[in-house]
Amino acid sequence: MLKTFSGPQIVMVTFLTLMGAFGLNLTAGQFFAPLNEAYGWDLTILSLAVSLNMITWGIFQPVMGKMIDRFGPKAVIASSAALMGGAFILSATITQLWQFFLYYGVLTAIGFAGCGSMANSVLVSRWYVKKRAKMLSRSSMGMNIGQLILLPLTGALIASFSFRTAFVALGLIMLVIVVPFVLLVVKNNPADIDQMPDGDSVSSFVAGKSVSLSEALKSREFWIATLGFATCGFTLYLVTMHLPNFAVDVGGGKSLGGQLLGIAALGSAVSMWITGQLTHVMGKKNLLIILYVVRLLAFIWLAVSPGIWQLYVFAVVYGISSMPIIPLVTGIIGDKFGKNAMGSILGFSWFIHQVFAALGVFLGGYLRTMTGNYTLAFWLGAVLLGFGVVLTVLMKEQTVAINSRTALQ
Repeated sequence: MLKTFSGPQIVMVTFLTLMGAFGLNLTAGQFFAPLNEAYGWDLTILSLAVSLNMITWGIFQPVMGKMIDRFGPKAVIASSAALMGGAFILSATITQLWQFFLYYGVLTAIGFAGCGSMANSVLVSRWYVKKRAKMLSRSSMGMNIGQLILLPLTGALIASFSFRTAFVALGLIMLVIVVPFVLLVVKNNPADIDQMPDGDSVSSFVAGKSVSLSEALKSREFWIATLGFATCGFTLYLVTMHLPNFAVDVGGGKSLGGQLLGIAALGSAVSMWITGQLTHVMGKKNLLIILYVVRLLAFIWLAVSPGIWQLYVFAVVYGISSMPIIPLVTGIIGDKFGKNAMGSILGFSWFIHQVFAALGVFLGGYLRTMTGNYTLAFWLGAVLLGFGVVLTVLMKEQTVAINSRTALQ
């Protein structure tokens, strides 16, 4: 009797893990006000902890990638999720600034590097070949749903109880829910339980051979995909960190930025599902080009149409083109280089992504200070996205061939 294919359970757990990981990592801004009230730490100093988190996350992506290649994604994801949960619980005890920098800026970031998008993408890529892009899109929706659920939950916990209660509750979500699911459900490879990718016992896939990181670094296609992805990182974090302040600049209330990011997250979740369904028809490369163009148009709109109602339009259009880029790039790299070294290869791509993300946050603030507005920063983002479009057009998409013995679908 054939076992039921475990791939859908793997996708469910990666969805849950990404909900927790992204939800926790993006709550930092909500703790700024209560920490300022309790200890007098100003916004500039607390924002440095966010920058430290981003840089640490980027640095540890290749490290976690190598660990995944050696030990498998299950052990890395479970231990990293536990580290995130523990770091948040430790944050409930902080009384000194250095503790916040250590617990959130370093420990949370290291944990996030091992249970965030890269690690879960590697796991899903091991379980799916034909349906890889679709399943990566479905699991990646957890990033958006985590923001929609955990960010408001954090605010409610802080308002109703205290920031310490919020830290503990969020930490327990990782330790009590996410970690047990990973340990109980996840298997590193279909072969571990005598199954095949996609659950098709008669198909034979002719995919690109697995290569090492050193070989990938010599590949033109790797750098095209990675540098295009870097433009995504620059513009993604430019918006995430500076949109709330820009909303205030154009006359909106302090809560408008959060509302706009929530709208963008909802738009991203819908787009993630749709792109997953269209990948088989249109191809990853074509969809990626469309998303880069859509984000480019959103940035041009933001640069030339500063006003509150225009921000709502921007949030919808930008949201459509935000997170769905991640599973498409992951799928393209997986198709091109194979699964065996995906951890270290994807880890290096994410490192470059985060370097540009940190640069986007810094230049957004710097140009705002120097010019008095964000216009130049938004135009810079648009130019980089145009570069990303050109790079992606030049990319050669790897086709995963299936031999004639493939069963009817």
